[in-house]
Amino acid sequence: MRAELSWLTNPAVFRVNRLDAHSDHVCYASMQELARGETSLRQSLDGVWRFVWSPSPAARPADFWQEGFDGSRLGTILVPGHMETQGYGQIQYINTLYPWDGHAELRPPQVDLDDNPVGSYVREFDLDPGLRGRRVCVSFQGVEQACYVWLNGQFVGYAEDSFTPSDFDLTPYVRDEGNRLCVEVYKRSSAAWIEDQDFFRFSGIFRPVYLYAKPAVHLEDLWLQVGLEDDNTTGTLSIRLLLDGETDGASVRCKISHPVQGVLFDGALGLTAQDGYLHSQPMRLENVRPWTHETPELYQVTLTLSAADGTVNEVIPYDTGFRRFELKNGLMLLNGERLMLNGVNRHEWNPETGRAIGMADMTAAIETFKRNHINAVRTCHYPNQTPWYHLCDRNGV
Repeated sequence: MRAELSWLTNPAVFRVNRLDAHSDHVCYASMQELARGETSLRQSLDGVWRFVWSPSPAARPADFWQEGFDGSRLGTILVPGHMETQGYGQIQYINTLYPWDGHAELRPPQVDLDDNPVGSYVREFDLDPGLRGRRVCVSFQGVEQACYVWLNGQFVGYAEDSFTPSDFDLTPYVRDEGNRLCVEVYKRSSAAWIEDQDFFRFSGIFRPVYLYAKPAVHLEDLWLQVGLEDDNTTGTLSIRLLLDGETDGASVRCKISHPVQGVLFDGALGLTAQDGYLHSQPMRLENVRPWTHETPELYQVTLTLSAADGTVNEVIPYDTGFRRFELKNGLMLLNGERLMLNGVNRHEWNPETGRAIGMADMTAAIETFKRNHINAVRTCHYPNQTPWYHLCDRNGV
């Protein structure tokens, strides 16, 4: 398939070759890796990328993705980061108007191609040892607003969704060494007509980028369906899985543990196929500690995927809590008690880097929440970075 510039103004095209959305779990190659907290199945591409900024599509280096391209005119940019906060283009804040109002007469889904800045990104890399010989994908956690992706001179895919991850399969084109990943980022597409919130207009690869490997048996998607019975001490758990790869004869082992209580369950999962997914039998766990705002108790569910010959392919940990939400007589109840929300609105924001924030920014926000007894947050206008939700889980928000 050839990349088409017309996709920018076609609202029916918002993804090409983008992989389906999936849960945000992290896969480890072994229990030893999990114990160290380091996975060999993921490789960060954050850092300095080669880059050139163009004020319009006509001015961009249209063939920069081709192998053998002379990159002498390319500068550099930090990823993650916005173009505008690094000296490329103009920062703009706008609320009730569109950015092009008063400059161009447009109707949906048109885009002003004379004023649509383009960033041409290049990242060269060798695969880390843990990714070699496996299926390899790339994950862009946030790109604003539309991006085209090539690897080693081959078109990979296209996506427009700024604030949710866009993953692509690189397996047909990736090499162990000497890879050249090229990304063309457009500030505006037809999606600009619906991304009309009151905030600064930025563009670029503003959230992390990483490669990840899929072993022969891979957990593609995970859903932990957790509940708490009326006694507030009996937890319920059902697990839904989507496996990928050589799944014939594969098995899944589950361990549920707590830092103080120890292991509550450790055994093979009995799985039943239904609607394309694998479903476990519901579990009932006695003497669990409920998740509350004051005591956000979390239990770690660890899944181990093994191939038919018993070889461990992946280990996946995920933290969850047992709680029960109800609406009775017009009152919101958490675990049977009236729920009082002390909430705030929060943007992802740093005065120097805009919406390209890191863990230090998120941790500082959580500390402010705790000092002010805040237990609920509205993630203004858009999905936040994945680490934010885990911080909320751990801190009773």
